[in-house]
Amino acid sequence: MDPSTIASTSSLEPAMLDRLTTNCPPEPCAISDNGGFPIINETRAFIGPGTLADIPFKKERPERPGEVIFSVFLLCNKPMLLFTFIPSVLLTTTYLQTQSEIESRTISRACSTLLEEAIEEEGEASFETDRYGFFVQPDDVYPTREESTISVEKLRKREKKWIHMLDNWSLFMDEKFSTVRERCRKGIPPSLRGKAWKYLCGAMYQMEVSPNRTVFEAKLPSNSIEINKKYILNGILQKCLSQPGDPKWIDEIEKDLNRQFPNHELFSRVGKFGEAGKEDLFQLLKAWTVLHPEEGYCQGQAPVASVLLMHMPLRDAFYCFVQICHRYLPDYYSPGLEAVQVDGDILAQLLKEKSRTSYQHLKKQNVEPVLYMVEWFMCIFCRTLPWPTVLRVWDMFLCEGCKVLFKVAVVLFKYGLGTKEQCKQYPDLHAIVTRLRNLPKRITSEDFLVEKVCQLNLNEADLEKVHLRALKLRQIKVAQK
Repeated sequence: MDPSTIASTSSLEPAMLDRLTTNCPPEPCAISDNGGFPIINETRAFIGPGTLADIPFKKERPERPGEVIFSVFLLCNKPMLLFTFIPSVLLTTTYLQTQSEIESRTISRACSTLLEEAIEEEGEASFETDRYGFFVQPDDVYPTREESTISVEKLRKREKKWIHMLDNWSLFMDEKFSTVRERCRKGIPPSLRGKAWKYLCGAMYQMEVSPNRTVFEAKLPSNSIEINKKYILNGILQKCLSQPGDPKWIDEIEKDLNRQFPNHELFSRVGKFGEAGKEDLFQLLKAWTVLHPEEGYCQGQAPVASVLLMHMPLRDAFYCFVQICHRYLPDYYSPGLEAVQVDGDILAQLLKEKSRTSYQHLKKQNVEPVLYMVEWFMCIFCRTLPWPTVLRVWDMFLCEGCKVLFKVAVVLFKYGLGTKEQCKQYPDLHAIVTRLRNLPKRITSEDFLVEKVCQLNLNEADLEKVHLRALKLRQIKVAQK
């Protein structure tokens, strides 16, 4: 192998560093002549029925997850930062492509199997729902959806703090980010969770200030207000929704609609909201494929989009979804799925340092990261953990970035498969995978898991070092083949 090739791929690209080192302030960026950040304009043409050649995309250096930089004419004296569309940042060398294709096929099969099993696990629903919108059943699949133990008075105090913080978002993000992080770790009040998520991921900026605010919409002609009211939101008609979409992706999306949380009132076969929720889910995923025809649809995207739609309207969920796919999990849902493979290697290296017993057991039994990365990272744990814990993980994830996913995974391995007794109890691959998909309530409860995640010391230097090591090991593995 050419040593120069290894050297070039060992260096961390800026986007990858920004994705992993979320607590560092944004790197300085040169100001262009027009007073803004350097912008690269790109128009992506849709191949197939219809065209979106008139929809512009703005590309540039990403801000950190959780940061919203307002334009100079809106709230503060800072240059405008436009919609971030992160290009491919992982494993760009040619000699890694063959290995990536092989592993991506494995990941795709695993993803398909997991999502097909979900409908069998969650089953049909009754009409009584819990506080999260899930139907209550005697043999509830999620028995740990217990009511919150936080008093009403304490919850109201938190709501007031969050309202004040959202009203002064630029100040808190610039000067008091530690306060934002602390409050996200405590849990966002349910009444404000959807709005807070939009601020944390930067979707609010994209919807209100960025030139990309019109990507999902177009002004209505004066005589068309009655046209298909289902697709009219606040007097606008979605450009994306008016496109037919590529039949290949449309078929894949339609197959997955009934698999997404069928025991939730928004996506259920029964009740008055199920069809509307599935229609919104279809439109959101179709809009993604229309804007990204070269990437298309990946099955792991549907659960993520579903969680967003549980907390906000379609247009808001769309912008949050784009932010997650491009800023938090770049390349996770692309055909090569390079980021999933690399992050699996990173997690293995972290386990070697943080939970050596589980690392050695996984290595001895040849348990590949693909067997848990799909359901854990690609779905952001929404298929794995009890729902209260899922929401707490998402609160931290949207504030601190993908570092949270690694910390959650390390904690689950450390306490679910981190002792010699546990290794003896789950001695082979099948037993290990079953254990990881059915972790005990003691480990997955929100109080225990969030506490351990916050206590786990995993800083940016650790991630940078482990990322370099994972890339080198992957290069050696590919060279040997």
